[in-house]
Amino acid sequence: MKNRSTTLPALFTGVALALGLGSFEGSAVQGILPYIAGGLATSSDHSLWTLTYFIVHWSLGITLMPWTTARFGARRVFQGAVVLAALGTIISALTHNLWIMLLSRAMEGIGAGLLVPLSQSLFLRHSAPARHGMVTMLWSNAMLIPFFVGPAIGGWLATALNFRFIFWLSLPLWGLAWFLGRIGIPAGGENRNNPPFDLLGFGLLYASLMALQVTLDQGEQYGWWHSFHILHTALAALILLLLFACRESRAPHPLLQFHFLRRRNYWLGLLLLCLGWSLFMGWAAELPLWAEETLGFNGYWGGVLLLPIGLAAVPVSTLMDRLQGLFGLRPLAALCFLLFAAAYGGSYFSPQSGLAEIFWPMLLLGLGLGMLFVPLTMIILSGIPAEDIPKAATTSNFIRVFSANIGVSLISVYVVRGGALATSAFHDQIPAYGGQPVMSPQTLARLVAVQASTLSIDNLLRLSMWLCLLAALAAYAFLIPPRAIATPSSPRSYVEEAEEEAASS
Repeated sequence: MKNRSTTLPALFTGVALALGLGSFEGSAVQGILPYIAGGLATSSDHSLWTLTYFIVHWSLGITLMPWTTARFGARRVFQGAVVLAALGTIISALTHNLWIMLLSRAMEGIGAGLLVPLSQSLFLRHSAPARHGMVTMLWSNAMLIPFFVGPAIGGWLATALNFRFIFWLSLPLWGLAWFLGRIGIPAGGENRNNPPFDLLGFGLLYASLMALQVTLDQGEQYGWWHSFHILHTALAALILLLLFACRESRAPHPLLQFHFLRRRNYWLGLLLLCLGWSLFMGWAAELPLWAEETLGFNGYWGGVLLLPIGLAAVPVSTLMDRLQGLFGLRPLAALCFLLFAAAYGGSYFSPQSGLAEIFWPMLLLGLGLGMLFVPLTMIILSGIPAEDIPKAATTSNFIRVFSANIGVSLISVYVVRGGALATSAFHDQIPAYGGQPVMSPQTLARLVAVQASTLSIDNLLRLSMWLCLLAALAAYAFLIPPRAIATPSSPRSYVEEAEEEAASS
């Protein structure tokens, strides 16, 4: 039998590396959509699908983890997820076809999605209870840091070499993660008598999410509700989602557990978490693209403008154990959205903006992001018995991850629509040319397009500010402190233990 003290470093290193690679492959394309569009001979709007299809399959991968781990064991599932993601990485590096790229991004997304809950489970299972706070911090940073540095690395590779080097760079690291996981994760854990997989439920969920994704991705192109194609896909998504909900309410072993949504802290905390995460992901995808198209940044500098988020988020996330003991979970959740509101409200961009003007709003956004997950996650799971925590966490993680897709799609759509509306208003104010023009029509059209795009960005940032102010009010006024939910006869949950540990430290 192997000495566990010698394999634990391999376990933590390999699992953290795989988790980070999954996040990196999702985030590295955020600032280089025009480069991907050129490499695939398509438009920037269509290249956005390489991000949204990754996210939707990322969320679906999360739903597969509980059953697959119980059936095949943690080590086999980890190796399978890594191999699937690596195969998708190879195809992404080689293909010049948009549809094949979307298939490969789906493979990467499912592999990365499996790794999110699996890595958290492995970290907690193979660490002492006294170190669960530190291990959770390691897990969250391994998942989130690539979101901050990935766009800059992806932008540098796209401008200096080729965007495909994002995938070639990842490939040997996937191999290293597979090897470390093999020697670090204990074998076994298979349960041949595991209940059957909810294949019908998964099929309904997959079909509904794909129909919804087609609606979000192609709605603007086809004119939304003026198009029978969009009406049909939206109706199909709604019907399939309702059928999935009915199936899950009656299935003996459902894929997701929606009965937790009856709890106020669960549904309201999850709604707030999805709002904060989807706004962040939407702006993290849109701002680099806007900086490239409007400010003239290349892919590298477009990615660099997100780095201040990481500079603030990582130190704050490491202090959350101490902060929750000092201030409590509900005030921290409200403060998180107040910081978001300050970041969005303090962002006044212009066509002459540089990194100096963008730095401070991004830093504030990072402060808010650093305290987004811990308080709201603990509030969401408060009052839930310890044995039900994995089911509740799987459902909440799936909904939270998929909400990023909605944020990316809607912010992209409304930036375009707001820009078109502003362009029309500007044209109404431009008098007809008479005599000698002061600039060429082409220069004037470019100037109007840049001003309209920037105005659309600023207006949506103001809307984001108001949404976050309302979220801060809801968090403080309507969330229930976890201690108030606990009763002497209720099952003890890890949230109560974490609160007591933080208060006594």
